[in-house]
Amino acid sequence: MKQCINCMTRLPRKEVTEVAWCALCSPCLQVVADQMKLVHDRPGGAPVQIFQCGWCGAARSCGVGWPTRCLVCLDDRSVPDPAVQKIARRLELDGTWRANSELIASTTVKIRLAKYFQPGWRVLATDVHGLPWTGFRWLTKSHGTWGCNDTTGEVQQLKRPRGDQNLLYLVRYGKVLKFGRGSSDRVGAHVSLGAVPVLVLAASSQEVAVAKDRLRRRHRGEMVSQRTPVDLFEVLPDGLDVTERYPRPGSI
Repeated sequence: MKQCINCMTRLPRKEVTEVAWCALCSPCLQVVADQMKLVHDRPGGAPVQIFQCGWCGAARSCGVGWPTRCLVCLDDRSVPDPAVQKIARRLELDGTWRANSELIASTTVKIRLAKYFQPGWRVLATDVHGLPWTGFRWLTKSHGTWGCNDTTGEVQQLKRPRGDQNLLYLVRYGKVLKFGRGSSDRVGAHVSLGAVPVLVLAASSQEVAVAKDRLRRRHRGEMVSQRTPVDLFEVLPDGLDVTERYPRPGSI
């Protein structure tokens, strides 16, 4: 017997279909049959297709011929995942269970996209094993993160930049705070995806790495409630405040 990841119904293996890395029953598959629209087919000859959700607009990469669904949207047959609700409580989210789940998934996708930002490219889509149901990455299986070249229009798989990592940053996505380390481009990518810069400190790569590890151990992850006090200066007292370099969305 297998369990539908969306409605939790237990069914014989032959009555479920692998969709977006997980097992779905026929009724749940039917609900999202027309959800995803193909926007890029086999870019550069790669065995990958890029789809866009007709419900929320989020994009996802997928293997050719694989049934898929949105990384963010749940549906009327979805049931709450206890693990995701635990995350929602830790983040002090006050919406319905579905709204909380979709907010967590949406923020997870935006954070993932920001990691692949690089000048001259527009990040199009990614693939996170476990979304939208778990709210976080289950396994490392993925069809990759894809981007479009601003000059040529070429679509290809992106690799994470290895730029100098000398910033410790704190940004806000709606009701969620996200801290991390990275280059100026990384912080700019978060802002371009709608994040509001709260505090950005510059220091040596080693100092920033140690400071981030301390924060992550203290807060059990990199996403916390907007009401959680996250003190960057406590873990990086000699950091240089460069927040003014990153204007808030809409202030330009």
